[in-house]
Amino acid sequence: MDPGGDRYLELWNLVFDQFMRGAGTGKDYPLLGELDKKAIDTGAGLERLAFVMQDKPNMYEIDEVFPVIDAAMQMSGKRYGLGAAGPEAGAAYDDDVRMRVVADHVRSSLMLIGDGVRPGNDGRGYVLRRLIRRAVRSMRLLGVDEPAMPTLLTASKDAMKASYPELETNWKTISEVAYAEEDAFRRTLSAGTTILDVAVASAKDSTGAPVISGKSAFLLHDTYGFPIDLTLEMAAEQGVSVDEEGSHPHGRAEGTRPRRRALEEDWSYRRARLPRDRKGDGRGFDLPRLHPGLRACPCSGDPRGRTAGTGG
Repeated sequence: MDPGGDRYLELWNLVFDQFMRGAGTGKDYPLLGELDKKAIDTGAGLERLAFVMQDKPNMYEIDEVFPVIDAAMQMSGKRYGLGAAGPEAGAAYDDDVRMRVVADHVRSSLMLIGDGVRPGNDGRGYVLRRLIRRAVRSMRLLGVDEPAMPTLLTASKDAMKASYPELETNWKTISEVAYAEEDAFRRTLSAGTTILDVAVASAKDSTGAPVISGKSAFLLHDTYGFPIDLTLEMAAEQGVSVDEEGSHPHGRAEGTRPRRRALEEDWSYRRARLPRDRKGDGRGFDLPRLHPGLRACPCSGDPRGRTAGTGG
Protein backbone atom coordinates (compact mmCIF):
# COMPACT_ATOMS: atom_id res chain seq x y z
CA MET A 1 0.00 0.00 0.00
CA ASP A 2 3.05 2.30 0.00
CA PRO A 3 2.44 3.78 3.50
CA GLY A 4 4.37 7.00 3.87
CA GLY A 5 4.93 7.31 0.13
CA ASP A 6 3.15 9.46 -2.43
CA ARG A 7 1.71 6.82 -4.73
CA TYR A 8 -1.73 7.26 -3.16
CA LEU A 9 -3.46 10.47 -2.09
CA GLU A 10 -6.18 10.41 0.55
CA LEU A 11 -9.29 12.30 -0.47
CA TRP A 12 -11.69 11.25 2.26
CA ASN A 13 -11.56 9.73 5.72
CA LEU A 14 -13.82 9.15 8.69
CA VAL A 15 -13.02 9.93 12.32
CA PHE A 16 -15.10 8.22 15.01
CA ASP A 17 -15.27 10.81 17.79
CA GLN A 18 -15.70 9.15 21.17
CA PHE A 19 -13.51 10.76 23.84
CA MET A 20 -12.69 14.25 25.09
CA ARG A 21 -8.91 14.64 25.02
CA GLY A 22 -6.72 16.66 27.33
CA ALA A 23 -3.58 18.72 26.79
CA GLY A 24 -0.59 17.18 25.07
CA THR A 25 1.24 16.78 21.80
CA GLY A 26 1.24 13.91 19.30
CA LYS A 27 -0.26 10.87 21.01
CA ASP A 28 0.89 11.95 24.47
CA TYR A 29 -2.30 13.26 26.08
CA PRO A 30 -4.89 12.01 28.59
CA LEU A 31 -8.48 11.07 27.81
CA LEU A 32 -10.80 13.14 29.99
CA GLY A 33 -13.85 10.96 29.48
CA GLU A 34 -16.40 10.05 26.84
CA LEU A 35 -18.18 12.74 24.85
CA ASP A 36 -21.78 13.44 25.79
CA LYS A 37 -22.71 12.82 22.20
CA LYS A 38 -20.49 10.79 19.92
CA ALA A 39 -20.22 11.43 16.21
CA ILE A 40 -18.71 10.27 12.96
CA ASP A 41 -16.68 13.15 11.54
CA THR A 42 -16.10 13.10 7.82
CA GLY A 43 -12.70 14.36 6.75
CA ALA A 44 -13.09 15.54 3.19
CA GLY A 45 -11.30 18.83 2.63
CA LEU A 46 -12.99 21.31 0.33
CA GLU A 47 -9.81 21.70 -1.70
CA ARG A 48 -9.49 17.95 -2.16
CA LEU A 49 -13.05 17.69 -3.39
CA ALA A 50 -12.56 20.72 -5.62
CA PHE A 51 -9.54 19.39 -7.49
CA VAL A 52 -11.43 16.15 -8.17
CA MET A 53 -14.50 18.04 -9.39
CA GLN A 54 -12.39 20.42 -11.49
CA ASP A 55 -10.20 17.63 -12.87
CA LYS A 56 -6.96 19.16 -11.62
CA PRO A 57 -3.86 17.16 -10.61
CA ASN A 58 -3.62 18.83 -7.18
CA MET A 59 -5.22 21.44 -4.92
CA TYR A 60 -2.78 24.17 -5.97
CA GLU A 61 -4.37 24.38 -9.40
CA ILE A 62 -8.01 24.81 -8.36
CA ASP A 63 -9.80 28.08 -9.08
CA GLU A 64 -9.41 29.48 -5.55
CA VAL A 65 -5.66 28.88 -5.31
CA PHE A 66 -4.06 29.05 -8.75
CA PRO A 67 -4.62 32.81 -9.26
CA VAL A 68 -1.91 33.40 -6.64
CA ILE A 69 0.50 31.15 -8.56
CA ASP A 70 -0.40 33.05 -11.72
CA ALA A 71 0.39 36.34 -9.96
CA ALA A 72 3.71 34.90 -8.75
CA MET A 73 4.55 33.91 -12.34
CA GLN A 74 3.79 37.41 -13.58
CA MET A 75 5.99 38.99 -10.90
CA SER A 76 8.92 36.58 -11.20
CA GLY A 77 8.92 35.77 -14.90
CA LYS A 78 9.04 32.07 -13.97
CA ARG A 79 6.76 29.44 -15.50
CA TYR A 80 4.86 27.10 -13.24
CA GLY A 81 4.63 23.43 -14.22
CA LEU A 82 8.06 22.98 -15.76
CA GLY A 83 9.11 20.92 -12.74
CA ALA A 84 6.35 18.35 -13.09
CA ALA A 85 8.93 15.59 -13.57
CA GLY A 86 10.01 15.96 -9.95
CA PRO A 87 13.35 16.75 -8.28
CA GLU A 88 15.24 15.57 -11.33
CA ALA A 89 13.87 18.66 -13.11
CA GLY A 90 16.29 20.70 -11.00
CA ALA A 91 15.67 24.43 -10.70
CA ALA A 92 12.28 24.19 -12.42
CA TYR A 93 11.07 21.82 -9.72
CA ASP A 94 12.35 24.15 -6.99
CA ASP A 95 10.48 27.04 -8.61
CA ASP A 96 7.25 25.01 -8.72
CA VAL A 97 7.58 24.18 -5.03
CA ARG A 98 8.20 27.82 -4.14
CA MET A 99 5.15 28.98 -6.07
CA ARG A 100 3.03 26.38 -4.29
CA VAL A 101 4.37 27.59 -0.96
CA VAL A 102 3.47 31.14 -1.92
CA ALA A 103 -0.06 30.19 -2.97
CA ASP A 104 -0.74 28.19 0.19
CA HIS A 105 0.83 30.62 2.66
CA VAL A 106 -0.67 33.78 1.14
CA ARG A 107 -4.18 32.29 1.19
CA SER A 108 -3.72 30.99 4.74
CA SER A 109 -2.48 34.40 5.87
CA LEU A 110 -5.46 36.09 4.22
CA MET A 111 -7.93 33.87 6.05
CA LEU A 112 -6.16 34.08 9.41
CA ILE A 113 -6.05 37.88 9.34
CA GLY A 114 -9.67 37.92 8.22
CA ASP A 115 -10.52 35.81 11.29
CA GLY A 116 -8.88 38.37 13.58
CA VAL A 117 -5.40 36.88 14.04
CA ARG A 118 -2.53 39.37 14.11
CA PRO A 119 1.21 38.69 13.64
CA GLY A 120 2.98 38.20 16.95
CA ASN A 121 5.59 36.21 18.82
CA ASP A 122 3.37 33.55 20.34
CA GLY A 123 0.33 31.41 19.67
CA ARG A 124 -1.56 31.88 16.43
CA GLY A 125 0.15 35.20 15.87
CA TYR A 126 3.51 33.52 15.48
CA VAL A 127 2.09 30.96 13.08
CA LEU A 128 0.73 33.82 10.95
CA ARG A 129 4.07 35.62 11.11
CA ARG A 130 5.90 32.51 9.92
CA LEU A 131 3.44 32.06 7.03
CA ILE A 132 3.86 35.62 5.77
CA ARG A 133 7.64 35.55 6.14
CA ARG A 134 7.99 32.24 4.34
CA ALA A 135 5.84 33.51 1.47
CA VAL A 136 7.98 36.65 1.19
CA ARG A 137 11.18 34.60 1.35
CA SER A 138 9.89 32.21 -1.33
CA MET A 139 9.23 35.16 -3.62
CA ARG A 140 12.76 36.36 -2.98
CA LEU A 141 14.07 32.95 -4.02
CA LEU A 142 12.02 33.35 -7.20
CA GLY A 143 13.93 36.55 -7.88
CA VAL A 144 11.36 39.08 -6.67
CA ASP A 145 12.88 41.76 -4.44
CA GLU A 146 10.06 44.30 -4.42
CA PRO A 147 7.07 44.04 -2.01
CA ALA A 148 5.00 41.04 -3.09
CA MET A 149 2.00 40.94 -0.76
CA PRO A 150 0.06 43.80 -2.38
CA THR A 151 -0.13 41.78 -5.60
CA LEU A 152 -0.37 38.28 -4.14
CA LEU A 153 -2.84 39.02 -1.35
CA THR A 154 -5.10 40.91 -3.74
CA ALA A 155 -5.09 37.95 -6.12
CA SER A 156 -6.02 35.61 -3.28
CA LYS A 157 -8.77 37.89 -2.02
CA ASP A 158 -10.29 38.20 -5.50
CA ALA A 159 -10.31 34.39 -5.82
CA MET A 160 -11.81 33.80 -2.37
CA LYS A 161 -14.30 36.65 -1.94
CA ALA A 162 -17.17 34.87 -3.70
CA SER A 163 -17.03 32.21 -0.98
CA TYR A 164 -16.07 34.62 1.81
CA PRO A 165 -17.55 38.06 1.04
CA GLU A 166 -16.32 39.37 4.41
CA LEU A 167 -12.82 39.44 2.91
CA GLU A 168 -13.91 42.27 0.64
CA THR A 169 -15.72 44.03 3.47
CA ASN A 170 -12.69 43.91 5.76
CA TRP A 171 -10.08 44.29 3.03
CA LYS A 172 -8.64 47.60 4.27
CA THR A 173 -7.71 46.13 7.66
CA ILE A 174 -6.57 42.78 6.25
CA SER A 175 -4.29 44.38 3.67
CA GLU A 176 -2.80 46.89 6.12
CA VAL A 177 -1.86 44.10 8.55
CA ALA A 178 -0.27 41.92 5.86
CA TYR A 179 1.60 44.75 4.16
CA ALA A 180 2.98 46.02 7.48
CA GLU A 181 4.27 42.55 8.36
CA GLU A 182 5.95 42.19 4.97
CA ASP A 183 7.57 45.61 5.35
CA ALA A 184 8.85 44.67 8.81
CA PHE A 185 10.30 41.41 7.50
CA ARG A 186 11.96 43.17 4.58
CA ARG A 187 13.70 45.40 7.12
CA THR A 188 14.61 42.26 9.08
CA LEU A 189 16.18 40.81 5.95
CA SER A 190 18.21 43.98 5.49
CA ALA A 191 19.45 43.94 9.11
CA GLY A 192 20.05 40.19 9.05
CA THR A 193 22.02 40.45 5.83
CA THR A 194 24.36 42.94 7.47
CA ILE A 195 24.92 40.62 10.44
CA LEU A 196 25.37 37.67 8.09
CA ASP A 197 28.01 39.54 6.09
CA VAL A 198 29.99 40.08 9.29
CA ALA A 199 29.69 36.37 10.16
CA VAL A 200 30.80 35.39 6.64
CA ALA A 201 33.82 37.69 6.81
CA SER A 202 34.77 36.26 10.20
CA ALA A 203 34.45 32.71 8.90
CA LYS A 204 36.67 33.47 5.91
CA ASP A 205 39.32 34.99 8.17
CA SER A 206 39.50 31.89 10.35
CA THR A 207 41.85 28.98 9.72
CA GLY A 208 40.56 25.90 7.93
CA ALA A 209 37.33 25.64 5.98
CA PRO A 210 35.14 28.77 6.40
CA VAL A 211 32.17 27.90 8.63
CA ILE A 212 29.61 30.16 10.32
CA SER A 213 29.16 28.96 13.90
CA GLY A 214 25.90 27.43 15.06
CA LYS A 215 25.63 30.14 17.70
CA SER A 216 25.77 32.85 15.05
CA ALA A 217 23.20 31.04 12.90
CA PHE A 218 20.83 30.72 15.86
CA LEU A 219 21.35 34.38 16.78
CA LEU A 220 20.35 35.38 13.25
CA HIS A 221 17.22 33.25 13.49
CA ASP A 222 16.12 33.92 17.06
CA THR A 223 17.02 37.60 17.39
CA TYR A 224 16.62 38.91 13.85
CA GLY A 225 14.02 36.46 12.56
CA PHE A 226 16.42 35.39 9.80
CA PRO A 227 15.35 31.92 8.56
CA ILE A 228 18.09 29.30 8.89
CA ASP A 229 17.62 28.09 5.33
CA LEU A 230 18.10 31.66 4.09
CA THR A 231 21.32 31.81 6.13
CA LEU A 232 22.45 28.54 4.49
CA GLU A 233 21.63 29.79 0.99
CA MET A 234 23.27 33.19 1.30
CA ALA A 235 26.37 31.77 3.00
CA ALA A 236 26.74 29.14 0.25
CA GLU A 237 26.63 31.89 -2.38
CA GLN A 238 29.81 33.25 -0.76
CA GLY A 239 31.50 29.86 -0.43
CA VAL A 240 30.87 29.51 3.30
CA SER A 241 29.12 26.64 5.08
CA VAL A 242 27.06 26.83 8.27
CA ASP A 243 27.26 24.66 11.38
CA GLU A 244 23.55 23.91 11.12
CA GLU A 245 23.68 21.02 13.56
CA GLY A 246 25.54 23.20 16.05
CA SER A 247 22.67 25.68 16.08
CA HIS A 248 20.15 23.16 17.39
CA PRO A 249 21.36 22.99 21.01
CA HIS A 250 20.93 26.74 21.25
CA GLY A 251 17.36 26.32 20.03
CA ARG A 252 16.61 23.63 22.62
CA ALA A 253 18.07 25.80 25.37
CA GLU A 254 15.52 28.44 24.49
CA GLY A 255 12.66 25.94 24.48
CA THR A 256 10.60 27.90 26.98
CA ARG A 257 10.25 30.87 24.67
CA PRO A 258 6.58 31.57 23.80
CA ARG A 259 7.24 31.43 20.06
CA ARG A 260 8.67 27.89 20.36
CA ARG A 261 5.69 26.79 22.45
CA ALA A 262 3.39 28.22 19.77
CA LEU A 263 4.69 25.65 17.31
CA GLU A 264 4.71 22.73 19.75
CA GLU A 265 1.63 23.10 21.95
CA ASP A 266 -1.58 21.33 21.05
CA TRP A 267 -4.51 23.66 21.65
CA SER A 268 -7.28 21.37 20.43
CA TYR A 269 -8.40 20.39 23.92
CA ARG A 270 -9.26 24.04 24.65
CA ARG A 271 -11.78 24.40 21.86
CA ALA A 272 -15.21 25.28 23.18
CA ARG A 273 -17.97 22.75 22.69
CA LEU A 274 -21.23 23.93 21.19
CA PRO A 275 -24.35 24.30 23.37
CA ARG A 276 -26.37 21.15 24.02
CA ASP A 277 -29.40 22.54 22.22
CA ARG A 278 -27.51 23.06 18.96
CA LYS A 279 -29.50 21.36 16.22
CA GLY A 280 -28.21 19.92 13.01
CA ASP A 281 -29.95 18.40 10.00
CA GLY A 282 -27.02 16.18 9.07
CA ARG A 283 -26.19 18.18 5.97
CA GLY A 284 -23.11 19.86 7.43
CA PHE A 285 -21.66 22.71 5.36
CA ASP A 286 -23.52 24.69 2.72
CA LEU A 287 -21.14 23.57 -0.03
CA PRO A 288 -22.93 25.27 -2.95
CA ARG A 289 -22.31 28.62 -1.25
CA LEU A 290 -18.69 27.76 -0.49
CA HIS A 291 -17.95 26.35 -3.89
CA PRO A 292 -20.16 26.23 -7.01
CA GLY A 293 -20.79 22.75 -8.33
CA LEU A 294 -20.49 20.94 -4.99
CA ARG A 295 -23.66 19.62 -3.39
CA ALA A 296 -24.36 19.49 0.33
CA CYS A 297 -22.18 16.96 2.12
CA PRO A 298 -23.71 14.50 4.62
CA CYS A 299 -21.13 15.49 7.19
CA SER A 300 -21.46 15.25 10.95
CA GLY A 301 -24.72 17.01 11.86
CA ASP A 302 -23.59 17.65 15.43
CA PRO A 303 -20.03 19.00 15.43
CA ARG A 304 -19.55 18.81 19.18
CA GLY A 305 -17.44 15.71 18.80
CA ARG A 306 -14.93 17.70 16.73
CA THR A 307 -13.19 18.60 19.95
CA ALA A 308 -11.86 15.09 20.26
CA GLY A 309 -11.21 14.35 16.60
CA THR A 310 -7.73 14.34 15.22
CA GLY A 311 -8.57 13.68 11.58
CA GLY A 312 -8.50 16.18 8.74
